[in-house]
Amino acid sequence: MRFSDTPAEAAAKLLMRLGLATLFVGLPCAGILWRGAIYVVLPVGAILILLGALLDAPPQAGRRLRDAIFSPAGGAALLVALWAAVSVIWTPFPAEAGERFLQFAGATSLAVLAAVYLPQKTKTLDFYLLPLGIAVASAATLALAYFDTPWFFGGFEFDETLYERATITSIVLVWPALGFLSLREHWIAAAILAVLVAGVALAGFAQIALLAMGAGAFTFAMAMSRPAQTARFFAWLFASLIFFSPLLPLLYRLVLWITGFDPGTGSAPMLIWSELVVSQWPRLITGHGLDFVHRGLSLGYLPEATPRSLLLVLWLDFGLVGAAGFTVLAVQAFKFAGRLPAKTAPALLAALVAILTIAILGIATSQIWWLTLLNCEAIAFALLVKGVDRARRPDVRAIRAIEPETPQEPEVSQEREESAAGSVAPPRRHNEFADS
Repeated sequence: MRFSDTPAEAAAKLLMRLGLATLFVGLPCAGILWRGAIYVVLPVGAILILLGALLDAPPQAGRRLRDAIFSPAGGAALLVALWAAVSVIWTPFPAEAGERFLQFAGATSLAVLAAVYLPQKTKTLDFYLLPLGIAVASAATLALAYFDTPWFFGGFEFDETLYERATITSIVLVWPALGFLSLREHWIAAAILAVLVAGVALAGFAQIALLAMGAGAFTFAMAMSRPAQTARFFAWLFASLIFFSPLLPLLYRLVLWITGFDPGTGSAPMLIWSELVVSQWPRLITGHGLDFVHRGLSLGYLPEATPRSLLLVLWLDFGLVGAAGFTVLAVQAFKFAGRLPAKTAPALLAALVAILTIAILGIATSQIWWLTLLNCEAIAFALLVKGVDRARRPDVRAIRAIEPETPQEPEVSQEREESAAGSVAPPRRHNEFADS
């Protein structure tokens, strides 16, 4: 805030700063102590940002919202959301699925509005809120893991423990935090933060979290030199994996039949998946409807060993239409990331790879807190993209380097001699490069 700001402008900046602090510091830290913190923190932070935007009245916010909705990625997201809403009609659990869709839609709408109405002129202090929140949350997680706190590691399922949620939150949100630090060229701080988050995954031997962290780090390193090529490679990789995923269990069963290997207990998820594909192949066109996999596992309609992978959830819940829409959405997201400047593209590409790795390996893909966490991720990257223009401004030394030097005034003694000799002094040239 500046002294020249009006009271409305000062209040708007304060509300937006409080909203960002709530999201980027409060969300990762509160999630360590309370499972339901994310459902409260994200709406509060988003509403504070929107209240600040109402006071400040940012110009062209409506145009930015319209451009985001009618972009290729926005159109694909709307298609998936519309198909999910329509699928409530034929799902076996319409009441639960309808309630779940309203929760998804409400959280996502708040996040989109908050991302669009973020201030166009980003303050430098805002860049350090998320790295601070991730550092504090990771340090607290390591301390609780060191003392082997029972309530921190206890839960009905692995992805329901506070440790697992805190670990996934850190791994998902660390990439925009690294993007903020790299944008300000704090490379040592970025390396320390990445090592700290990796230590959180190592503390509880979370294999999926470690794989996601490793995949994200590999992508970040590749994109540092070739962001466009890296984006194109992963776009084709994940698009093929998502769209042709029903063939994976069939190929797995075929390999077992050709080789004659005796399938062990570890093969049960793939064999169950192949049975679902073969026995219910007509439903692969429309899907069984929203929330079918999640509710079917809870009520025993599906075998307990059924994979919880995003690949199975997409095809069983939404069928061909939903899978095709999500494939287009993933491709457009990678294309957008590849077009970003070199300082920000690696962070977004690494985040996309880490998120898809976690979802494909079957952690939290159909839970509300997972989508809420992704909404917070979207707000963080929206702030990062808007901060690129601020980082491009030349500093004082750069401005001075391009300014022409001020010509020196002629010596007074020389002027006096010329005037005494009666000569006419030539006109002064204010630019020493005037002749050229």
